[in-house]
Amino acid sequence: MNPAVKRLLLTSRLRSFAGVAYRTIINLELATLQMLDSLSSPEILPEGGGLEQLTALIKTFERPRTLARLVASIQRRYPGMNTLVVDDSRQPKLIPGIEWLTLPFDSGVSAGRSAGLRQVGTPFTLLLDDDFVFYLRTGLRAALAFMVQYPEIDIMGGTVLKLPLFHKADYSTIKLYPTTAKPVRPLGSYIGPFPVFDKAPNFYIARTERLLLVNWDPKIKRLDHADFFTRARGVLTTVHNRNLRCLHVQTPFDTHYMDYRNDLKADINLLRKRYYTSN
Repeated sequence: MNPAVKRLLLTSRLRSFAGVAYRTIINLELATLQMLDSLSSPEILPEGGGLEQLTALIKTFERPRTLARLVASIQRRYPGMNTLVVDDSRQPKLIPGIEWLTLPFDSGVSAGRSAGLRQVGTPFTLLLDDDFVFYLRTGLRAALAFMVQYPEIDIMGGTVLKLPLFHKADYSTIKLYPTTAKPVRPLGSYIGPFPVFDKAPNFYIARTERLLLVNWDPKIKRLDHADFFTRARGVLTTVHNRNLRCLHVQTPFDTHYMDYRNDLKADINLLRKRYYTSN
């Protein structure tokens, strides 16, 4: 057998084995958490201070099973929550009972979030990626109450626990692109019990009207995150709530999705010109 072909087959087999092992571990973790979920009550938010004030905004692309898992976890933990899905998949698979906005194929995450945000009719928006999962420690009820209590907070970011093994990123040290803008509040200061950060994961509660002041650049299809928070500096105040939590189940072995996800050349060129090229 040709050595190059042999290496390719070996790599393919190893990747297939790794994919099976990855999915098996995650499925066991999720099954355990779902069992614990079933033993606890859902977080029914009180009338006048809860669900009617909040819309979960989910941008999805080419991952219908991943999206269905997130929506099921929302309905399990927060029955009746307003949920808006923005979908630019080639063939969107709608979920009954969920508000849906379809866009042209591969419009991009920024265009999707921007279009969805314009359709949100509640004072608070819960921003979500489609590969998140809610569980019994998500803590949305308390976080929403804190947003009402502290009107000076524009964005309350949560903790994203990546499966397998529940590891998390430290957003207190993550840098933005070069900017001369000064934070509205000093970084590291506190609003109530919450430290002020420059950036939050794509899991946060925000004031809808304030979010519209920054919005997303539709020219950026995938690498929207740091650009959004760089432009938000000096406009919005972001804090971190360690007790607001979700699970993150990435799909590195979904080659169809990852081919699109890793198509970053246009975004990289745009961001390089925007932040690293002198006029």
